[in-house]
Parts: sequence; C-alpha cells; structure tokens
Amino acid sequence: MEHNTSKTAQVQSRHAFHIPAEIIQNNPTYLDQFISFAKVSGTDRALVEVLSPQSLPANSISTLTQNGIHVDVFLKSTLNEEFDLFSYQDLLNNLAGLKVERVILFDRPNQQNFWKPETWIQPDLVEHFLEKYILLAEYCLEKNLQPVFPPLQPAGDYWDTAFLRLALQSLKEKGKTNLLNALVLSSYSWTYEHPMNWGAGGPECWPTSAPYYTPEDSQDQQGFRGYEWYQAQAKAVLDSRVPILLLQAGRQAEYGKALSEDAGTQQAETVQGILKMLYPDAFQNTQENTTDLLPETVVSCNFLVDLDWDKLKSLFNGLFSAQNTLTETETPAEEKNIPAPKVEHYLLLPDDTWQSDEKKAALLKPFLNRYHPVVGTSLNIALDAKEVTLVVTNQEEAEEKISVLQQNEGIMIRKMRMKSIPSLEVSHDH
Repeated sequence: MEHNTSKTAQVQSRHAFHIPAEIIQNNPTYLDQFISFAKVSGTDRALVEVLSPQSLPANSISTLTQNGIHVDVFLKSTLNEEFDLFSYQDLLNNLAGLKVERVILFDRPNQQNFWKPETWIQPDLVEHFLEKYILLAEYCLEKNLQPVFPPLQPAGDYWDTAFLRLALQSLKEKGKTNLLNALVLSSYSWTYEHPMNWGAGGPECWPTSAPYYTPEDSQDQQGFRGYEWYQAQAKAVLDSRVPILLLQAGRQAEYGKALSEDAGTQQAETVQGILKMLYPDAFQNTQENTTDLLPETVVSCNFLVDLDWDKLKSLFNGLFSAQNTLTETETPAEEKNIPAPKVEHYLLLPDDTWQSDEKKAALLKPFLNRYHPVVGTSLNIALDAKEVTLVVTNQEEAEEKISVLQQNEGIMIRKMRMKSIPSLEVSHDH
C-alpha cells in the first residue's frame, strides 16, 4: 500500500463488527449504540449471527440496512437435528429480501457436537456435510447471496485443515465449478494468547507440525494467523488463494469463554495491532514489514471485542479521522468520507421497554408491519431522519422531543398516542 505524506487517500474499509445473537436478543439499546459507533469507526458493515432458520432477527437486520449498514449473516445452525431444507430455503429467501450480502453456512462442522452421534462415527463425514452445504450454497447463488464456507474449530475433533482440504478436493471432483469460482472461506482468528505472528507462513514454514502434534520448536494454526493455514489448503487443491473472512479477530478465545483478568487491555492492544496490519498508512511512524500486512485476500476482518463503547471509539475514531483529514490542496470533491446514512422513517420510542416488553412491543407490530420504520430511542438518529413518528405516552416529554426535532425543518413529525390500541395522529409540526 503506497504511503503518501502530503495527501491522505481514503483507504477502503476492510473491517467489520461481529454481533452475537444473544446481544441483539438481550440488549434492546445495542443497535442504536452500534449504529452510532459504526459511523465513527470507518466501517459500514456488520456480521449478524442467526442461530437457526426459525430465529431470524429480521427487524434488527432491517434496522441496520436502513441505516446504511451492509449486513452479512453467520448462520450458526448445526446438523445434530433433522435438516429441513424448506426452512433453510425460506430463511435464504428472507435474507435476500433483506438485502443481506454474504451468508456463512453453518459453524464448525469439524466438531463432534455439530453432528448426531450416529452420523459423527461415519467414515465419510465430509461428504455428509457437503451434501447439505452444496444444496444451500447453490441456492444462495440463485438468490444473489454470497455463500461462505463455514469456519472450522482450529485443531478440532476432526482436524480442521484436513477437513477443509478434503472438502475442497471433493467439490473439485464433483465439478462444482460454480461454487469454487464463488468460494469464500472464513476463519476464527482467536490468538490463544499467542503472539500475533504465531504460525505465520502456514505449513510451509512449519513442516514438522502435524495433526494433533505440534513439536516444541514448531507452531500451528491455533492463533491469529490460522487463515494462512487455510489458504495453503486452497492453494494446494485449487492452485490459487481465495477470499477469506476473519471472525472474532482480537479475542484470546471463543466468545462466551472466560478470559484472563487483563484480557481487556490485551484485547485493545491486539485490535490496534490488527488495524496497523490492515491500514498501515493511517499510523504515523509505523514501519511494518510488508510480510506482516494482511493480504488483499482478507476481504473482511470482523472484530468481536468485549470493550465498552468509549474504549472502542478511542481505538477506531482516531484512526479514521486521520485518514480523512483534508490538506489545503484538496478540494471538497476529493473528500472520501463515508457519508452518514439518511434514515427515511424513524419510530422514536419513549424508552427501551417498548422493545423489551412483549406486551408493549405487540402494540407496535401493526405499525411496524405496515410502515417498516427504523426503531429506537435515539433522538440523534431521529434528527437525521426524513420522517419521525413519535410514540407519545407522556405529553410533556413528547413536547420536549418535538421541540428538539423542529430544529431540523426538513423532518416531517407524526405523533402516535399509545393507550391500549395505537392510533396515528398526523401532525404538521415540521
């Protein structure tokens, strides 16, 4: 990447944020916070987890896309229950309708708990997996969705690099040219508390490492550089490297597992180190070896960082404000900042209980189904909208919000008085 000290060119964003399903389910304010954070973090992409074909967070995905966020979906279902093809096809149809771009199909099929016990003991496990994967991946292509081969458990119950190589060989032997031409891999990028360059270079640099055996003087794929070991398998089978998504980058271990006491500090340092490898031009006095930079085949580095919003903003905000600084010789036409998305219609709620309380949320459903607004409690987001519907339960509080909203003369303001049945009152206070 060419360095230019006199004029800073905007680097295309290669990072995104991984949103676990439980956070969306349990924290009704999260999306508002995330959307605000995304605007200052230099990305317009999120990876949303979906746990099963029956648990699609359609409203959350719609909220993100309406706020200018490009959404990828991580379908984390398993094959330890009956496979209902029609349910999966319905899900993919819905994802296509929601303008989702990429879909990671399944999660860690090289783990025993992914399978029914009677299937796990079968000798042709990879073929059992491909039978389902091919059906869904080809259906994704029909719907203009990008299928992504699932991440594998590093050094899992079935050795991950062996599983991947057999799968790629089988796809090639089956003549699945359409899937191979569209192939995108994914890789968990946990550090396992190893240095960032652990396993760098892949199996070519560490030839003494073997499945379930890593000599003391060698290294393996259990680290941030695990993606290089997967690319080595793609190169061996397909004679080329392929696009790859990195998942949970910057964590010591899998989300949900206990981390060390100083994990927060280490995670922040690790994230900054990854950002330097993604965007070296954004860091002054940084002399990165070109072999340490993340290759162009890493099309998206997805962070899942357990830090508070202020800490996250401090990591990302400074980075991208530095990239977007104009010099005196630049004209406004040269500015490449990501524009703040314009919300068409925002439903402004009195408080978070209108999303977390089932009875209150049920009152809003008819309105949501008819008008499909972005939903939240953020007055700042409402100020950026073209149209705002204000849920009124307290007249005095509502008038205060209207007074603020009227600062933007371009907003059309509507009021919805909530008692037992919502009724929409059109107001001309705009």
